[in-house]
Formats: sequence, C-alpha cells, structure tokens
Amino acid sequence: MYSYICLGMTPFSDIPYIDFHTHRRTDQSGTICVVSMNGVPDRQADYFTSGYHPWWLEDNLSVSQLAVLEDLYTHNKDCLGIGECGLDALRGLTLERQEENFIMQLEVASRCGAPVIIHCVRAFDRLLRLARTHRKTPWVVHGFVRNKMLARQVLDQGIHLSVAPAVKMTPVFAEMLAFIPLQNVFLETDSEHSLSIDRRYAIFADLRGIGIDLLKDRMFDNFKSFFAAKWKYHDGWSEQSS
Repeated sequence: MYSYICLGMTPFSDIPYIDFHTHRRTDQSGTICVVSMNGVPDRQADYFTSGYHPWWLEDNLSVSQLAVLEDLYTHNKDCLGIGECGLDALRGLTLERQEENFIMQLEVASRCGAPVIIHCVRAFDRLLRLARTHRKTPWVVHGFVRNKMLARQVLDQGIHLSVAPAVKMTPVFAEMLAFIPLQNVFLETDSEHSLSIDRRYAIFADLRGIGIDLLKDRMFDNFKSFFAAKWKYHDGWSEQSS
C-alpha cells in the first residue's frame, strides 16, 4: 500500500518536454527526464526506471537482485517502471541466458503491475514470441531504429516504441517515423546527447507536419498513460518545478 499523498489534478500552464529514456538527468527547464538505472540508483534523478541491462550481466539474476527491482518499484514513488532490460544478439550472454534474465524481470513487473522499458537488438523474433505469453503490463521498446514493417509487427503486439529523431536519418528510419501512430510513440535522447530533447521534438514535428505544442501535448498524454500507476503521485509537476 502506498503512503504517498496524491496532489490532485492541476492544470498545466506549460506542457513539459518528455525525455522518455535517458542515462543522465538534465537541468533543461520545462523537461521531465526519465533516467534509466542499472539496478540500485547510483545518481540523482527526479524520475527513473530500474532494470538489469543485458550488456552488464555475467550470470543469471539472483533472488536479491530481483528483490531490489520489486522493492524499488513498490516503495519508491519516483521509480516509474522496470528497465531497461531485454535481449541483444550482438553483446552479452547467450540469447538463451539473456532470455532467462529478461523473463525473470518480466515476472517482477507482472507482480508489481510495472511498465517495462525494453532494449532489443536483432532479437525481435524472441521478443514478439515472449510478448504473446508474458506481456501483462505496458511495454515499450526504446531506441527503435528499424523499418516500418517491423514497427507494425511490434505495435500489433501492443508494444509502444521510443525513438530519437536526428538531423541526419536514413530513408528507412524517416519512413518509419512518419508511420508510427502518435499515440504509440515516445521521444528520447538515450545516451546520445548531441541533440537535446526539444531539438528532437522539433525534427519529429517537422517530419509529421504538426506543431510543437500539439506534439508536446500528445507526448505528455502518452507519458501519463504509460506511467499512470505512479504518475498520480506526481500530478502537479508544473507547480513543483516552477
């Protein structure tokens, strides 16, 4: 049972930018950053997610490591979800071992009702198979750079996509960005900070032919919906951040 006080619904006079997935907190005014932590938080963040990245695991997750995730999500109002976790065919343990660790984290998420932020590289066949049996809470694949066809397959499984529009993009990536339904997408910087999140919003808005205000409104609605279980403890953000 949560003991945090719900602040109630407060109208936002200035809709924030959302950096949906990043590895560092920025002090950019009017921006909400969701910082990805590997296990126990090791740096300052107003909002964060916690998970075990497939790159950094050398063995199967222990009971105590899984307990960290469950405790953080259950008792820390600032922990919005579990992740990033997932599968990477190019780095880390064998995909079989990675899948075991991924499933264990998905089971924690299911018990807690936690959204999941997923890292997936060249393992989408496995991810889509797992989604059919293990997706009990909202999922998002972050850093998605693949084509429109694969995007459609992922979306058809009820999984959202988080992307990082850039100044120079391949035609395949730009086509995919033009295709994604706005209600299923988030924008991020991840570890690549040469472009700020507001610049990425501007690139995406131009590509989609919509205004920045409309895009900010849509992304904030997506954010509040995806993290609904925890965001209710942070409503009134504009007053706290002003």
